Amino acid sequence: MSQSITPEELKELQDVRKATFETISVIGELNYRKTLIDLELEAIKETVKQNATKERELLGAFGKKYGDGSINPETGEIKPL
Repeated sequence: MSQSITPEELKELQDVRKATFETISVIGELNYRKTLIDLELEAIKETVKQNATKERELLGAFGKKYGDGSINPETGEIKPL
């Protein structure tokens, strides 16, 4: 003869299992969103790298054309070193 847990115990067990599965689902959704954010960050990092490279190239070209100095990015004024 087999025994069974009480209906209240069964309900408690089922509620805990349901909560566990819901939590696992939330974790999966968060990981998915994190992956999308990571991909966006990588794209932004690539843009930052490209902009930094372009800025170095421009400053190098300006240095050859105008000599060494610092350029005010607001006014374009060059202050020789």
